[in-house]
Amino acid sequence: MTSETPERAIGEAQIEILANGTPRSIQFEDTYYDARDGLGESRHVFLKGCDLPKAWAGHDTYTIGETGFGTGLNFLSAWQAWLTSHNRPTRLNYVSVEGFPLDAGKLNDVLRPWPELDPIAKQLIESYPIPQPGYHRRFFENGQISLTLLFGQALPILTTLDARVDAWFLDGFAPDRNPDMWHPDLFQEIARLSTPDAKLATFTVAGQVRRDLEKAGFNLQKRSGLGNKRHVLAGRYSASPIHPPPEPPTEPWYRLKKPPIAQHKTAVVIGSGLAGAFTAHALKRRGCAVTVIERNPNVAEETSATPAAVFMPRLTAGASLDGGVYAHAWSHLLYELQDLVTKGHDFGLHQCGALLPALTPDEKRRQTTISASGVLPKQFLQMLSAGDASARAGHSLEQGGLYFPDAGFLSAPRLCEALLDSVSVLFNQRADRLDCEGAQWIVNDNNNTKIANADFVVIAGGLDSAAFEQTAWLPLTARRGQITQVPSTPTSQTLKCVIGGEGYITPARDGLHAMGATFDHVREGEHAAALKPDSKSDQRNLELVNTVVPGLFERVISSGESWVGLRCTTNDHLPIIGPLPDHDSYIQDFSELRHGHRWSEYPDARYHNGLYVMTGLGAHGTVIAPLAAEVIASQIFGDPSLLPRSLSQALHPGRFIARDLKRGRA
Repeated sequence: MTSETPERAIGEAQIEILANGTPRSIQFEDTYYDARDGLGESRHVFLKGCDLPKAWAGHDTYTIGETGFGTGLNFLSAWQAWLTSHNRPTRLNYVSVEGFPLDAGKLNDVLRPWPELDPIAKQLIESYPIPQPGYHRRFFENGQISLTLLFGQALPILTTLDARVDAWFLDGFAPDRNPDMWHPDLFQEIARLSTPDAKLATFTVAGQVRRDLEKAGFNLQKRSGLGNKRHVLAGRYSASPIHPPPEPPTEPWYRLKKPPIAQHKTAVVIGSGLAGAFTAHALKRRGCAVTVIERNPNVAEETSATPAAVFMPRLTAGASLDGGVYAHAWSHLLYELQDLVTKGHDFGLHQCGALLPALTPDEKRRQTTISASGVLPKQFLQMLSAGDASARAGHSLEQGGLYFPDAGFLSAPRLCEALLDSVSVLFNQRADRLDCEGAQWIVNDNNNTKIANADFVVIAGGLDSAAFEQTAWLPLTARRGQITQVPSTPTSQTLKCVIGGEGYITPARDGLHAMGATFDHVREGEHAAALKPDSKSDQRNLELVNTVVPGLFERVISSGESWVGLRCTTNDHLPIIGPLPDHDSYIQDFSELRHGHRWSEYPDARYHNGLYVMTGLGAHGTVIAPLAAEVIASQIFGDPSLLPRSLSQALHPGRFIARDLKRGRA
């Protein structure tokens, strides 16, 4: 991560349970809720203060923002109100900041006093993320309710968020106990994120809080309190020339268009591999009618057809954009996989763990730095001694290394089938041309015959994503990956986890290990020839495995069979995720970048409205695809962002045009 993504620093919540059962923060010397009636307090101060559920009537989507997630009581109160509301929005988004998150066990303890919340509290606790700095999203009620948790200090992390919030619950600890949660700059960020006429409620009536909120543009009034609390505050946002909303620090070439009020209802996704399948799943979860176009007779027949899709975190020793992206991706992948398993899908998931032995002193130092960085919580990442590593691996190792207990391998085709369950897929159809007619996109084949039409299109076809007139400029390159499958031996069949490094090997499945994978550059025009397996690649894979796990195979063995796929990569090794820029308009509108005029008066970026792209996932498609799909779906529907702004901009398709202009190449 970089200094632009300051969400890394979170604290561990230290609580005590008072004699009356009320949880109290030891750090802030304050209780989490009213000792007499915490649920009643939540309903009175926040729901009634924001005129809910009446205020969300007539909204297709409604977004609540909160400072101070705490025990989750306000979220559960809003969820319960949504369940019993006759004019509820189709989708309820709830975004909450927490700098000292409780873990699931403590959450369970502090929510026991309210049996009426048990059915939904249990769902929250079961899916609650392990506290990790950054953004986390969970879905409930078949996707109609989304909870986005921002684990980090309130002001720094809110500055990285993009959202349109309809109501605010300000519920940090008391201003005199936790002043950072009531900072005037924080209120400016709240104003930036607010919709016109956004509502606000808080328990405090402190004079300085009221004055600072009014300076940010909120019109406030005192309301009667509950119990011993005489008054609380409620208000409404009203931007004016005196209090204009602050602009997000977004460069024009990264600025996204606000989606129309009338939500998109139909979508076409081109490609049924991991990128396309996860995208279709994310859109369907939002109530969108999705059609997937696949040129082959079955799903995931190309790069995603790998015999064993290995998944493990991709981490960097220093702060970096790609390290930040993949740290977020790891947590989200594990949630999505578990959600599918809970719903009864079988896609050959083997969460056997993955070990990266530290073969050199430099690698050991790098791994030690990663382990100590806090980029992942200790539940996701462990530094093992040689003895412990050998026990985990089921094979004697001379070095210890990083161990990821939730990593493993799966069947990517079966995963794609699970994601596309009940989604319409058009097989043996090749999308060759995209035409925009009014507000609709028409997908045609090479005979100019219409295949499908929709409100918007997501291109998720790997290397073929650049085959359209609108996408021909995308800088995609092919990398050849050959995987070698070899029969297990008496020695190798004891292997219990994935072991990786420059190469990797999986535990035996059906008597075969998968080892790989090559990563060779393929020139344009040589793609077809590159798809043929060759014995030299098999030998390289075996040599890499013998380096990482000496003695696993006592002799050189011939492969059972080999598989080759072409990975789609980019020159900065990050995926391309987001709305598709109008290339010629970018060149015209931002031409002054050639002369270093970074802050000229530029117009907002222009896009092919309703056209999105998700490609360039490289060798880590299984890990990044779930997060990438959710990022795109959030952009399409105007939902709160799922990545800090600097990270989503690092994935923006327009970054290549802007860089070329700055370097005088465009």
